[in-house]
Amino acid sequence: MNTLKFIALLLATSAALSLRAESTNAAFANAYSARKFYFAAWGGAGGGSEDAQQARLAKLAAAGITDILPGDGPDALKELVKLGNQFGIRVHAWHWMMNVGGSKECREHPDWYSVNRLGQSCRDFHPYVDYYNFLSPFSPGAREYIKNGVRQVAKIKGLASVHFDYIRYVDVLLGAELQTHYQHHGGPLVQDRLLAEYDFDYHPLARKEFKEKFGVDPMDLPDKEENAAWKQFRMDAITSLVEECVAICHQEGTAASAAVFPFPELAREYVKQDWPHWDLDLFFPMIYKHDHQGNLYWVGFATQQGVRDLKVGQNLFTGVAVGDYRDNFADFEEGIHQAHDHGAKGIAFFTADALTDKHLAIIKKCHELYNQK
Repeated sequence: MNTLKFIALLLATSAALSLRAESTNAAFANAYSARKFYFAAWGGAGGGSEDAQQARLAKLAAAGITDILPGDGPDALKELVKLGNQFGIRVHAWHWMMNVGGSKECREHPDWYSVNRLGQSCRDFHPYVDYYNFLSPFSPGAREYIKNGVRQVAKIKGLASVHFDYIRYVDVLLGAELQTHYQHHGGPLVQDRLLAEYDFDYHPLARKEFKEKFGVDPMDLPDKEENAAWKQFRMDAITSLVEECVAICHQEGTAASAAVFPFPELAREYVKQDWPHWDLDLFFPMIYKHDHQGNLYWVGFATQQGVRDLKVGQNLFTGVAVGDYRDNFADFEEGIHQAHDHGAKGIAFFTADALTDKHLAIIKKCHELYNQK
């Protein structure tokens, strides 16, 4: 086969895969065609009896909330799907991906964990907080573990989506406000450069593969902190894992969604997360303005950056942290308007438990404004 024919074949294959992905995304997007704007919340129906959970779901539904994202196990999710159906509330399974916390199974496989530039494994070195234990997308065993977890959840009938969280690397940079809460070598944490202990993934298999392809061990790169090829190489490893997990969800008949960092450029810089290249059905960018010392305009700005990179059939819900607004209910309402006016399909609140009657009244007001004209 000559070079021109080979290139033409590659282009045709790429186009066919892209069209197939867009077709699948569009099929799941139809679930969000009845309203102009949707309201969701991370969390479930609260604790207590079934009657108490029904009462909470009824209250959320009355305010206009149509989607919840609980972090419960399979059995509880099955029951929540049934309860949610009674109130027109969809249930998404909030599922941790790369960060496995203290998983006993994972700890039996030290080679599954991500490694930083100092050679420290995330199995034993916990950056920032004790529960940060990230696996490596370059470890075949880790990838299978993650995919098996997704497959188990995706088999639950009636789910709106499997909702990927922590589908990224450890934060090489924290938001400006978050940095003020951490220490570094006995002093305040100042991330004015990429510090080695937070720069992952120098897993042996990552280094080996990069050297085979590019002819140099990334540890020997003079600009390894900022080298564009090395950074993209790592981002592509996460992206390929996402694509495999999306395929699993679609095979099981459910959509795939993810909590991602606020907007594409920030996501790439802070956590090496290249989410505009993912074939997800729904994106939930965590546009938590306080973490990044942003204002209300920042909520709309971040929303717009994400929306403009969406593919056909994909939708975006602006994620806002209820606590960022404290008792400033006017700002809380304006945050909703910023999401709506900058192109989001909906807004997701972190968390359902943080929503008071005052918050729910504002949500209902906005729901009626947007959807009952």
